[in-house]
Amino acid sequence: MWRIHFTAQDLVRTRIAPTLGPLAETMFGLNLFRTRKPCTRAFGPWRTTVGARMTAQMRPLASLAPVGTMGVDLWSLTGEAPTIEAGIDALLTMRPEHIRTELELFSSDQTLPRWAWTLAERNSRGRRELAGAALASYRALLAPHWPKVEGHLHAERSARARVFLEGGIEGLLATLHPKIRWNSPVLEVLMCGEAEVHLGGRGLSLVPSLFVGDRLVLLTDLRSPDGPIRLVFPTTQDALALHRLWSNGHSQTGALAALLGHNRAAVLQRIADGCTTSELAQRAGVSLASASQHATVLREAGLITTRRDGSAVLHTLTSLGANLLNGA
Repeated sequence: MWRIHFTAQDLVRTRIAPTLGPLAETMFGLNLFRTRKPCTRAFGPWRTTVGARMTAQMRPLASLAPVGTMGVDLWSLTGEAPTIEAGIDALLTMRPEHIRTELELFSSDQTLPRWAWTLAERNSRGRRELAGAALASYRALLAPHWPKVEGHLHAERSARARVFLEGGIEGLLATLHPKIRWNSPVLEVLMCGEAEVHLGGRGLSLVPSLFVGDRLVLLTDLRSPDGPIRLVFPTTQDALALHRLWSNGHSQTGALAALLGHNRAAVLQRIADGCTTSELAQRAGVSLASASQHATVLREAGLITTRRDGSAVLHTLTSLGANLLNGA
């Protein structure tokens, strides 16, 4: 059992994150595809299509996660990366001492390929090959489904937020997962091994994941040791909802296009993992002015939210937009 100890300050600082991002879901998905454990039947269509897309370019990432393990803890180093581009950049800029620590921890009871140690060197060939493998894995495992997966994760977050509004933080923690018990002021997680985790005022970030399987994962961000610890938990895996994720969805997508218009529906899908106006224009193949106009209409309809991030303007889905996209 893991015992996670809360203070009053930790309860105040507990939040629900939408997702670790497409890179982390890609790495979880690679483990789920290769696992020898029985996998819920709802993932069957995804596993079938993924099998035809596996390539040799993905091997460096796979070699860091031997079958039956969660692999080298890269998620602690990349953090919450809202886009695949941000995740790849985080891989390339990992601090040498951080990756060396993770490699040493993992290699204490698992064998790693010799090239893995070059990841502790900045601008090494190993890092570039790992980045290429991560991008190839994302394209094979997740890219065709990511807008819907993103919507699914946002919908999960919204559902958990409603639990919080009705039952408070204790109600949220008590109903998070069958393997989790809230025994105030301790969150007991029924897992192999023993661990006493004192949050010490940092708070807890609850992160839903579609591809984490039946596991619960506890992450400490080495880049921000004073930040909240993350507890990654599996989403509610409703068979019908998952079926919609893997379907090509021609009829549903047509319904969304009929509601919003074809161009605006496509724009909404491309905002799923967050993007700036210039990124949106590039993804949707429209002018910067047109992208800005579409974003304005979607924002006024309550489907996206916009905030300034330095000199850029960042667009993200609202829970309403995520639910609409997930329903498509």
